Amino acid sequence: MTIEAAAQHLPPGQPEEMQARARRRRGERLRMLGLVFVSYLFDSGMLGMLGLAGAMDPLAAGYYALGGAAACLGFYLALRGGWSERFQDPYLTSAQIVTASTLQLVVAWLAPQVGALLLCIIFLVFSFSALRLTLRQLVPVWAAVSLGIVAVVLLSGKPLALPAATPWQAVLSGLWVSFTVGRCAFVGLYGASVRELLGSRNRELAAAQGRLQDLASRDELTGALNRRAIMGIVSEHLERRRQGGPAFAVALLDLDHFKQVNDRHGHLVGDEVLRRFVITAARSLRGGDRMGRYGGEEFLLLIDGAIDAEAARAVAERLRQATESQAWGEVAAGLQVTMSAGLAFADGASGLEQLLQRADEALYAAKSGGRNRVCTAAEARQVTAPA
Repeated sequence: MTIEAAAQHLPPGQPEEMQARARRRRGERLRMLGLVFVSYLFDSGMLGMLGLAGAMDPLAAGYYALGGAAACLGFYLALRGGWSERFQDPYLTSAQIVTASTLQLVVAWLAPQVGALLLCIIFLVFSFSALRLTLRQLVPVWAAVSLGIVAVVLLSGKPLALPAATPWQAVLSGLWVSFTVGRCAFVGLYGASVRELLGSRNRELAAAQGRLQDLASRDELTGALNRRAIMGIVSEHLERRRQGGPAFAVALLDLDHFKQVNDRHGHLVGDEVLRRFVITAARSLRGGDRMGRYGGEEFLLLIDGAIDAEAARAVAERLRQATESQAWGEVAAGLQVTMSAGLAFADGASGLEQLLQRADEALYAAKSGGRNRVCTAAEARQVTAPA
């Protein structure tokens, strides 16, 4: 099925885009065929001049020009009409290799006096066409052309020569070889540009995938890590801690009386409070600390490298003070927002649920103690311990 036919079965809006891509790809194939036509035209002219210089029968140059024109016309019709898109290789690369090589061999058999020059073109044909072939596709084509070369060498009756009987023939032969080398170099540059383009697109794709992954791990409202992402990060740190990795702590953060903010000022103000709190945290926390939205007005903070209560408390306390001193009046008149935090340390033995449970108990103790404060799990146990 062609791209155009497949597009008829797609939802509205997609057929036009697919047809545009099909037209661009078809235009690229026709441009490549145009380069092949120019190459045939150049070689026909060189053969004609060699015929005039007495190196070969001029009719062979005519046969070459006629064969090249017929081949280009046939491939043009196949590419222009979309018929080639039925095949795995819509460029019809293998067919073009066989056709071009056959033309060189037939004319070399008719005019062995210039056969060595024509064999040079087969090098060019393979170097150009192999850019689009896999090894599996290339090997049978190479084998078939190789058999053709052997057959021509055996059956031509004369050595496949490079004409140089006169100075003019030598000049033309030198120009032929020189321009063939130049065209091979052009193919190399084209291949390098294709690799560079692919590398650039791969880098763009990797960057786009990175952006998509980042978006998938972010809370839509605040831009902080979402619950799944921050829980995954804490789980990874816990696993490393069990294996003797660095110490760390977690803190459950809760914006005090947030329901009253929504009730008094509206949910839009509440949303802005959450966003500003995340911005405040980003400015207050250290580079290795990570924070994500745990749910509602609760956030989960990973304090990296916290080796004791004082180190972890210092991080949480800095964020608490930054929250309290934020100019909340800019969001809504008379608005004041504070934060409570419950700290728990990863001991290398507890699982994720136990760690979060201890942080939640510490947060409860902080809120029970008057809010706008930081409390550790150890302090929470002391509060709840029987007298």
